[in-house]
This record gives sequence, C-alpha cells and structure tokens, in this order.
Amino acid sequence: MKKIFKKIDALLSKEKGSIIKDPGGKNRICLIYPNIYQVGISNLGFQAVYRILNSKNNLVCERAFLPAQDDMKFYEKGHSLVSMESRTPVHEFDIIAFSLSFENDYPNILKILKLSKIPFFSMQRSNAEPLLIAGGVLCFSNPEPIADIFDIIFVGEAEALIHRFIEVYSAVKKSSYREDFKKALKIELLDKEGFYIPEAYKEIYDRKGKLKGRKAILEKAPEKIKRVYCENLSDCFAFSQVLSSSAVFSDMYLLETMRGCPFKCRFCLAGYVYQPVRKVPFKSLKEKIEQARKLSPASIGLIAPSLSAYKELKELIKISEIELSFTSLRADRTTFEVLDEISKKCKTLTLAPEAGSERLRRVIKKGISEEDLLKIAKKLSDTKLQTLKLYFMIGLPFEREEDIEEIVILLKKVRNVFHRRITASISIFVPKPFTPFQWHSMEIYEVVKERLNKLKKDTLQIKGFSLFHEVPKYSYMQGYLSRADRRARLLIERVSEGENFKKLMDNVKQDIYKTKSFKDFLPWEFIEHGRFLSKEILWKDYEKAKVEAKLQTESI
Repeated sequence: MKKIFKKIDALLSKEKGSIIKDPGGKNRICLIYPNIYQVGISNLGFQAVYRILNSKNNLVCERAFLPAQDDMKFYEKGHSLVSMESRTPVHEFDIIAFSLSFENDYPNILKILKLSKIPFFSMQRSNAEPLLIAGGVLCFSNPEPIADIFDIIFVGEAEALIHRFIEVYSAVKKSSYREDFKKALKIELLDKEGFYIPEAYKEIYDRKGKLKGRKAILEKAPEKIKRVYCENLSDCFAFSQVLSSSAVFSDMYLLETMRGCPFKCRFCLAGYVYQPVRKVPFKSLKEKIEQARKLSPASIGLIAPSLSAYKELKELIKISEIELSFTSLRADRTTFEVLDEISKKCKTLTLAPEAGSERLRRVIKKGISEEDLLKIAKKLSDTKLQTLKLYFMIGLPFEREEDIEEIVILLKKVRNVFHRRITASISIFVPKPFTPFQWHSMEIYEVVKERLNKLKKDTLQIKGFSLFHEVPKYSYMQGYLSRADRRARLLIERVSEGENFKKLMDNVKQDIYKTKSFKDFLPWEFIEHGRFLSKEILWKDYEKAKVEAKLQTESI
C-alpha cells in the first residue's frame, strides 16, 4: 500500500482547503464520489457536503474515490480502500455517504463496496457494518436502480437535509444499543420529509413482469416521499471548498449563482427537479468571490443551468480581475448584451442550440432562434475570444433525418461569421424522470450511430472545426438506468464485474426503446415534487410537444 499512500500524499499536497480533523470521540463519515479523484473533486455538490459535514463539532468527514485503473492491482491483492485524510479503511467508518450525480457511476458504487469489503446490498449487511446513505440529484429523480444498496436515501437537496439527519442520528445512537441502532434510526426517519427508507417498500409486478405499483411493508411508511429543498439559496448556495491542480477544472473556484432554470426545456432534468428557481443574491456572490482570492484560484467558474437568467450577470462579471469561466450561455438578447464583458474575461464560450432546425427547437421548447445565434457568433468574431463551443443533441423526440442535415448547415453558417476555432459536442438524448419527455423512448442505437457518422463525414470540410461526441453505448446505459426499477441492480452488478453494457443491451432493449403511456406506473412516482411537477401537468406538456411536432410536419 506504500505506493497508494504516496499517491494520496501527492494529491493532498496539491490541495488548498482540505479539512483535517481529530477523529477522537467523533462520529466518522466517509464521503464517497463513485468516480476517480479528478472527476469527483470537481463536483460542487460533493464539496458542499464535505464542508457542511465537517462544520459539525461531533463529526469528522473524510473522502474516498474510485481508484484509478492502474491502482486497482494494489487493491486486488487484498488491501482495503482507504480514506484520503487519515488512510482509514472505509469499512471502519460509522457512515458511508455516496454523492450521486450520474447514472453511469452506479456500477462504480459496487466496485467501491467490493474494494472496501462491504456487502453490496442492505439486506446482506449486519448492524456492525457501516450505515450506507446516498444523496444527490439522482436520489430525487429516480433512486430505484440503486435502492437495494442503501439504508437511507436523501430525497432532496443535501443542505436542507443534512442537519436534520445528523440531529436524529446522534440522538438515536445515544439512546440505542448497537444491535438495534440501524433499525431504530430507520424507524425514526421513516415518516420524516425527505428521507427514503427503501426496505420499507416492495415493488409490485404483474405476471408478465411489468411494474404495476409499490406498497409499504413497514408501519408508518408514507405512500409518497416529499422532496425537500432550500427555500432561501442565500443561506445554502454551493462554492468550492477544495482547489486542486489535479481536478478536471484545474485550480478553478466554482461558485453557484442560481439553482433551477426558468426556461424548462422539455429534455432537461435540472430545469424541472430544481424548481422553484432560486438565485443567489448579488451581494453574497460578490463577498464569496472576494473570499476566494485567499485561495489564489487560477480562475473562477460561475455555475448555473442558464447564466443568462441571472439578472446581475453583467455586474457580476465586472467585480473580479480573475479570469472567469462559464457554463453554457443561452443564445438570446441577454447574452448578446454582456458579450463585450464576457469576451474580456474568458478565452472560450459555450452556446447550446441543442438542435439544428428551428422546427426541432420549438418541439423541445428551446426557445432560441438561428438569427440570435448567428448574431452572437458574429459579434464574438470581433472580440479576442479564441474558441466557440456549441452543444447539440441527437436522437431527440420527433427528430427527422433533415434535422441532422440542419446541424451541418447551421455549423457552416456559424463558420461564416465566426472566424476562429469552433468545436461542437454531440450528446444523445436520454429521457429523464420528471420531465415532459420522461415517457419517450430513445432512438434506435443503429440509427444514432448512422447519424453520428453522417455528422462526422459532413463536417470534415469545415475549416478550423472539431466535432466530439459521446460514446453511444454509455448514453444507452444511462438511458436504461434513468428510468429503471429495482431489477436494474442485476445489470449494475454485471457491469461492475466487467461485462460490456453493449453486450447486455439486448436484455433491456424493451425498456430503452419503449415509449410509455400515461397509465404506465413509473418507478419514481413515489417522489413528490409539488403540484407543478405532477404527472398530469408533465403529460399535458408532452402532448403539446406531440402537437407541435405534428403541426411543424404538416406545414412543410
């Protein structure tokens, strides 16, 4: 393990802001991001939870990540996965907390548990083993694929749930015997908002194996679990705790500016499950940027689903002399008005048309025009901006072959008005819970492959242009897991053991390619997001998309 410890030491030596606490007499939590360090340390939610937990006097929170592939051989010799801060084996912690942001990380959860010598599923674990909890956006969209792994799942934003959890945990631990502790804790949390105890419920299937519903099998278990959120973002907005040159965003201080998105594109999870839209007060952001200077970040990254919706964006850009980085901006009038200031602060700017045609952008409710996009690209050509990035999506609901051709046409038009480097990133549509497109199927795998090949071929002649795209098999794995029920644990286990998802895809094609009906029971229906995200309202919007697609087709 000496080599592993040296690698951990090397990573810690590059960090600013990591927290080292004396564990004596404290409850010990290992916070795990189920991916490699470079990815996990760049996750803002993960860092926020790390800071909040360590703010508790009776807690010490340390971190662990999925080992890099070349480090796996050391663990395969029988060594247990250890935390970064104290090199403590993960299985010795009182609580193991996973932060879940991406469905394709699910197999990594099992890899990490195997390396930690911890049984995969809650029913297999004894009271002497750590309590496993999970939080993150996937836990309040559809946690069912991994429900059997965890003892407790946080349904909502961690900032609004952690304090209550620690309060109950500490009280129960103080009054319960070791052999009864987990049971007592789950019973205490069972009827409290935002806490999901998976073992309290059982899924119901018909004779053909179709999910028909679920039922509570423990007394006091509520029919619905209410999603909990921070009403006032000024009290709980996220910002970087740890900076590292080894992170994906090297030495970048990340700062959340708003949560939720007012535009609510029909495919976008963040536009729905983070409702209502909340913005961080300008004064709070300004103060936090001034504090960030003490960490000497290489740059400051402003995070939001759509920064264009932040009213004080122009003023925000002006307050710092440090280089800024932005998530994608919306190609609209607001963005146009701040281009001069933005171009002084960053070398790369990202716009997300999503679709090449006006027709398809109306169907997905993107709400931006080609005219505005080209107007922005033209103005950027007069600045010192070095690279313009464009995001597109293929396999969208009601997409046609002509829509792929329109992407190429649009790229050529952008090339004509922006004369420096252009890149395009192509992702594949994945239906997400609690969006109007949650019922829609994914496009046939072979069709998507053909469309990707066509895009690559047809854009070869565009000078100064590069095209990147997702690996299709991973998009389809995400597509399956995003809408799956508890039976997905079997596939997750097989992938964690090294099986290729593409080879397993035949087993789940009926789920990936199925367009569901309103009458179908959805695995995530037990989560209550409020009346604005009711099944009825989302279905009406899906029906509107169908009508829009039909009208656009008939008008051609």
